[in-house]
Amino acid sequence: MDREKVAPLLRLQETDQEIERIFRRLGRIEEERQNLIKRLSDLEGELKSLEEEVNILQREIRVKKDAIKEEERLLDRAEQKLRLVRKDIEYKALLREKSKHEDNILKMSYELDDLEKALDEATKKLNSRKPSIERQIKNINEELEDLDYEEKLGKNRLEELKKLREERSKEVDQSLLKFYEEAKVKFEAGVIVKVEDEVCGGCGMKIPDILFGRMLKENSIEICPSCGRYIYYKL
Repeated sequence: MDREKVAPLLRLQETDQEIERIFRRLGRIEEERQNLIKRLSDLEGELKSLEEEVNILQREIRVKKDAIKEEERLLDRAEQKLRLVRKDIEYKALLREKSKHEDNILKMSYELDDLEKALDEATKKLNSRKPSIERQIKNINEELEDLDYEEKLGKNRLEELKKLREERSKEVDQSLLKFYEEAKVKFEAGVIVKVEDEVCGGCGMKIPDILFGRMLKENSIEICPSCGRYIYYKL
């Protein structure tokens, strides 16, 4: 192949390879973003759950304390009536009422103790996990900002490369360009590759000694007998 035709094509290939690298990176950025968003959602959900558990217990404790106060008020009223009642039947009824309120107060006091213990444990768990969760949330948000910035740079670079590719395509011989456009779909590692250590940079197969010798002697552009790529030793 005419070496003067190769240089423009090689430049075009380099542009395409950079475009492909950026496309792949943008795809990974989106994948990384979704993973970070999932982690962020999980952490925020965990923190919200811990805080909600504390809030629920606090509300239950307030309700229980109010219920105990109400029972104590009813107990006090029953005791006042006991001091005034004269009939035996009314006295016994008030004793039963007084006993009921005392039982309720005792039962709810035990329940209040359990709630306060649960609140203490929930609060300790929240205080233990919250700093770590908030730190992770902060780090994830920073990573998301970095990804957004990297994505913006990548998209801007893509626009530049698309314009550059259009310019470089015009520099390539049209028959060679047509071959290249068709071949690059097949050859992911490149249509034109360098030979290093007598090995094709595309398929990794050893170049026959005779062919490699001609490349060294004539500094020629050849076709790899194994994969069909254009190969060169140095340009």
